[in-house]
Amino acid sequence: MRTTERTIIYGVLALLLAINLSAAIERGEGTLHAAARDGAQLGPAESLTLTDDEHSLVLRNKSGRLAWADNEHARVFSIGFVHVGRTLGPLLEAEQYVDQRRELEEEIRAIDEEISQRMQAMGEQPDFDRASPEARRFSEEVERWRNERGRRMQKLLADQIEDAYRDLVAAVEVVAERRQIDLVFRFIPTDNDFLTQNPAQAYIAVRARIAVKYPEALNITDEVLEELAVE
Repeated sequence: MRTTERTIIYGVLALLLAINLSAAIERGEGTLHAAARDGAQLGPAESLTLTDDEHSLVLRNKSGRLAWADNEHARVFSIGFVHVGRTLGPLLEAEQYVDQRRELEEEIRAIDEEISQRMQAMGEQPDFDRASPEARRFSEEVERWRNERGRRMQKLLADQIEDAYRDLVAAVEVVAERRQIDLVFRFIPTDNDFLTQNPAQAYIAVRARIAVKYPEALNITDEVLEELAVE
Protein backbone atom coordinates (compact mmCIF):
# COMPACT_ATOMS: atom_id res chain seq x y z
CA MET A 1 0.00 0.00 0.00
CA ARG A 2 1.38 3.30 -1.04
CA THR A 3 2.06 6.11 1.39
CA THR A 4 -0.69 8.27 -0.09
CA GLU A 5 -3.31 5.56 0.38
CA ARG A 6 -2.27 4.98 4.00
CA THR A 7 -2.51 8.68 4.71
CA ILE A 8 -6.05 8.84 3.31
CA ILE A 9 -7.20 5.75 5.25
CA TYR A 10 -5.69 7.00 8.53
CA GLY A 11 -7.30 10.40 8.06
CA VAL A 12 -10.71 8.83 7.51
CA LEU A 13 -10.31 6.66 10.64
CA ALA A 14 -9.32 9.69 12.71
CA LEU A 15 -12.35 11.59 11.46
CA LEU A 16 -14.68 8.69 12.32
CA LEU A 17 -13.12 8.43 15.80
CA ALA A 18 -13.61 12.15 16.42
CA ILE A 19 -17.24 11.93 15.29
CA ASN A 20 -17.94 8.95 17.60
CA LEU A 21 -16.18 10.61 20.56
CA SER A 22 -18.16 13.80 20.10
CA ALA A 23 -21.40 11.84 19.98
CA ALA A 24 -20.47 9.95 23.16
CA ILE A 25 -19.69 13.18 25.00
CA GLU A 26 -22.98 14.70 23.90
CA ARG A 27 -24.84 11.60 25.10
CA GLY A 28 -23.03 11.78 28.46
CA GLU A 29 -23.83 15.47 28.93
CA GLY A 30 -27.40 14.82 27.98
CA THR A 31 -27.61 12.07 30.61
CA LEU A 32 -26.21 14.37 33.33
CA HIS A 33 -28.58 17.17 32.37
CA ALA A 34 -31.50 14.75 32.37
CA ALA A 35 -30.49 13.40 35.79
CA ALA A 36 -30.29 16.91 37.21
CA ARG A 37 -33.60 17.81 35.60
CA ASP A 38 -35.36 14.69 36.91
CA GLY A 39 -33.95 15.08 40.44
CA ALA A 40 -31.93 11.87 40.26
CA GLN A 41 -29.31 11.28 42.97
CA LEU A 42 -25.69 11.77 42.04
CA GLY A 43 -23.13 9.67 43.82
CA PRO A 44 -22.38 7.96 46.10
CA ALA A 45 -19.22 9.93 46.81
CA GLU A 46 -16.95 10.01 49.86
CA SER A 47 -16.31 13.75 49.59
CA LEU A 48 -16.95 16.88 47.58
CA THR A 49 -14.25 19.50 47.08
CA LEU A 50 -15.25 23.12 46.56
CA THR A 51 -12.61 25.59 45.48
CA ASP A 52 -12.10 29.28 44.88
CA ASP A 53 -9.04 31.26 43.87
CA GLU A 54 -7.26 30.71 47.21
CA HIS A 55 -8.88 27.95 49.26
CA SER A 56 -10.52 24.58 48.90
CA LEU A 57 -13.23 23.10 51.12
CA VAL A 58 -13.74 19.36 51.43
CA LEU A 59 -17.25 18.32 52.47
CA ARG A 60 -17.89 14.88 53.92
CA ASN A 61 -20.65 12.92 55.63
CA LYS A 62 -19.91 12.56 59.35
CA SER A 63 -22.53 10.57 61.27
CA GLY A 64 -25.26 11.79 58.94
CA ARG A 65 -24.23 15.45 59.08
CA LEU A 66 -22.39 17.58 56.59
CA ALA A 67 -18.84 18.20 57.86
CA TRP A 68 -15.93 20.28 56.62
CA ALA A 69 -13.33 19.26 59.22
CA ASP A 70 -12.61 16.39 61.61
CA ASN A 71 -13.59 18.13 64.87
CA GLU A 72 -17.12 17.84 66.26
CA HIS A 73 -17.78 21.58 65.92
CA ALA A 74 -17.32 21.61 62.14
CA ARG A 75 -20.74 20.16 61.45
CA VAL A 76 -24.02 21.38 60.02
CA PHE A 77 -26.78 21.00 62.63
CA SER A 78 -30.50 21.53 62.11
CA ILE A 79 -32.22 23.92 64.54
CA GLY A 80 -35.68 24.76 65.83
CA PHE A 81 -37.33 27.21 68.23
CA VAL A 82 -39.97 26.73 70.93
CA HIS A 83 -41.90 29.46 72.73
CA VAL A 84 -41.35 28.41 76.35
CA GLY A 85 -43.81 30.91 77.83
CA ARG A 86 -46.61 29.66 75.62
CA THR A 87 -45.96 26.07 76.68
CA LEU A 88 -45.21 26.45 80.40
CA GLY A 89 -48.39 28.42 81.08
CA PRO A 90 -50.80 25.69 79.94
CA LEU A 91 -48.62 23.03 81.56
CA LEU A 92 -48.90 24.71 84.96
CA GLU A 93 -52.68 24.64 84.62
CA ALA A 94 -52.62 20.86 84.28
CA GLU A 95 -54.78 19.01 86.81
CA GLN A 96 -51.86 17.59 88.79
CA TYR A 97 -50.36 21.03 89.41
CA VAL A 98 -53.70 22.64 90.18
CA ASP A 99 -54.44 19.89 92.71
CA GLN A 100 -51.08 20.41 94.42
CA ARG A 101 -51.67 24.14 94.76
CA ARG A 102 -55.23 23.61 95.98
CA GLU A 103 -54.06 21.12 98.60
CA LEU A 104 -51.47 23.55 99.95
CA GLU A 105 -53.95 26.42 99.90
CA GLU A 106 -56.42 24.37 101.95
CA GLU A 107 -53.71 23.49 104.45
CA ILE A 108 -52.70 27.15 104.74
CA ARG A 109 -56.33 28.22 105.11
CA ALA A 110 -56.83 25.75 107.96
CA ILE A 111 -53.81 27.07 109.86
CA ASP A 112 -54.88 30.68 109.22
CA GLU A 113 -58.32 29.91 110.68
CA GLU A 114 -56.76 28.28 113.72
CA ILE A 115 -54.55 31.30 114.34
CA SER A 116 -57.50 33.64 113.84
CA GLN A 117 -59.56 31.73 116.38
CA ARG A 118 -56.75 31.81 118.93
CA MET A 119 -56.27 35.52 118.35
CA GLN A 120 -59.99 36.13 118.84
CA ALA A 121 -60.03 34.07 122.03
CA MET A 122 -57.10 35.97 123.47
CA GLY A 123 -58.71 39.30 122.63
CA GLU A 124 -61.91 38.29 124.42
CA GLN A 125 -60.08 37.72 127.70
CA PRO A 126 -60.98 40.52 130.14
CA ASP A 127 -57.45 40.83 131.42
CA PHE A 128 -55.75 40.48 128.03
CA ASP A 129 -52.57 42.53 127.89
CA ARG A 130 -50.96 43.02 124.47
CA ALA A 131 -47.65 43.75 126.17
CA SER A 132 -47.61 40.50 128.13
CA PRO A 133 -45.00 37.78 127.38
CA GLU A 134 -47.78 35.48 126.19
CA ALA A 135 -49.04 38.06 123.71
CA ARG A 136 -45.52 38.71 122.44
CA ARG A 137 -44.86 34.99 121.96
CA PHE A 138 -48.12 34.64 120.07
CA SER A 139 -47.27 37.64 117.88
CA GLU A 140 -43.87 36.11 117.05
CA GLU A 141 -45.56 32.80 116.24
CA VAL A 142 -47.94 34.55 113.84
CA GLU A 143 -45.05 36.34 112.14
CA ARG A 144 -43.12 33.09 111.73
CA TRP A 145 -46.15 31.42 110.23
CA ARG A 146 -46.69 34.24 107.74
CA ASN A 147 -43.10 33.89 106.57
CA GLU A 148 -43.38 30.11 106.44
CA ARG A 149 -46.62 30.34 104.50
CA GLY A 150 -45.00 32.49 101.82
CA ARG A 151 -41.93 30.25 101.61
CA ARG A 152 -44.00 27.10 101.20
CA MET A 153 -46.10 28.57 98.43
CA GLN A 154 -43.05 29.94 96.63
CA LYS A 155 -41.25 26.59 96.96
CA LEU A 156 -44.22 24.72 95.52
CA LEU A 157 -44.45 27.07 92.55
CA ALA A 158 -40.70 26.79 91.94
CA ASP A 159 -40.89 22.99 92.00
CA GLN A 160 -43.86 23.01 89.65
CA ILE A 161 -42.10 25.27 87.17
CA GLU A 162 -39.10 22.94 87.16
CA ASP A 163 -41.31 19.86 86.72
CA ALA A 164 -43.22 21.54 83.90
CA TYR A 165 -39.93 22.47 82.26
CA ARG A 166 -38.83 18.82 82.43
CA ASP A 167 -42.09 17.81 80.77
CA LEU A 168 -41.46 20.43 78.09
CA VAL A 169 -37.94 19.14 77.45
CA ALA A 170 -39.24 15.58 77.11
CA ALA A 171 -41.83 16.72 74.55
CA VAL A 172 -39.20 18.70 72.65
CA GLU A 173 -37.02 15.58 72.53
CA VAL A 174 -39.85 13.63 70.92
CA VAL A 175 -40.62 16.31 68.34
CA ALA A 176 -36.94 16.89 67.60
CA GLU A 177 -36.37 13.19 67.07
CA ARG A 178 -39.32 13.02 64.72
CA ARG A 179 -38.24 16.09 62.76
CA GLN A 180 -34.50 15.25 62.94
CA ILE A 181 -33.68 18.53 64.71
CA ASP A 182 -30.36 18.75 66.54
CA LEU A 183 -30.69 22.05 68.45
CA VAL A 184 -33.83 23.64 69.89
CA PHE A 185 -33.67 27.16 71.33
CA ARG A 186 -36.24 28.85 73.53
CA PHE A 187 -37.52 32.12 72.12
CA ILE A 188 -40.26 34.73 72.26
CA PRO A 189 -41.84 35.84 68.98
CA THR A 190 -40.68 39.31 68.05
CA ASP A 191 -44.24 40.58 67.54
CA ASN A 192 -45.37 39.68 71.08
CA ASP A 193 -46.11 42.68 73.30
CA PHE A 194 -43.58 43.45 76.03
CA LEU A 195 -46.20 44.07 78.77
CA THR A 196 -43.59 45.91 80.84
CA GLN A 197 -43.88 48.85 83.23
CA ASN A 198 -40.35 50.24 83.44
CA PRO A 199 -37.09 50.37 81.43
CA ALA A 200 -35.49 47.50 83.38
CA GLN A 201 -38.36 45.18 82.54
CA ALA A 202 -38.33 46.32 78.92
CA TYR A 203 -34.61 45.58 78.67
CA ILE A 204 -35.17 42.09 80.08
CA ALA A 205 -37.92 41.57 77.49
CA VAL A 206 -35.48 42.52 74.73
CA ARG A 207 -32.82 40.14 76.04
CA ALA A 208 -35.36 37.31 76.24
CA ARG A 209 -36.03 37.63 72.51
CA ILE A 210 -32.88 35.84 71.36
CA ALA A 211 -34.07 35.48 67.75
CA VAL A 212 -34.60 38.78 65.96
CA LYS A 213 -35.42 37.13 62.62
CA TYR A 214 -36.21 33.50 61.90
CA PRO A 215 -38.08 31.41 59.34
CA GLU A 216 -41.51 30.53 60.72
CA ALA A 217 -40.92 26.92 59.68
CA LEU A 218 -38.33 26.64 62.47
CA ASN A 219 -40.99 27.33 65.14
CA ILE A 220 -42.03 23.92 66.52
CA THR A 221 -44.16 25.27 69.38
CA ASP A 222 -47.46 23.96 67.99
CA GLU A 223 -46.05 20.47 67.60
CA VAL A 224 -44.66 20.53 71.14
CA LEU A 225 -48.04 21.64 72.50
CA GLU A 226 -49.69 18.81 70.60
CA GLU A 227 -47.20 16.35 72.05
CA LEU A 228 -47.95 17.68 75.55
CA ALA A 229 -51.70 17.43 74.84
CA VAL A 230 -52.27 21.04 75.89
CA GLU A 231 -53.51 24.10 74.02
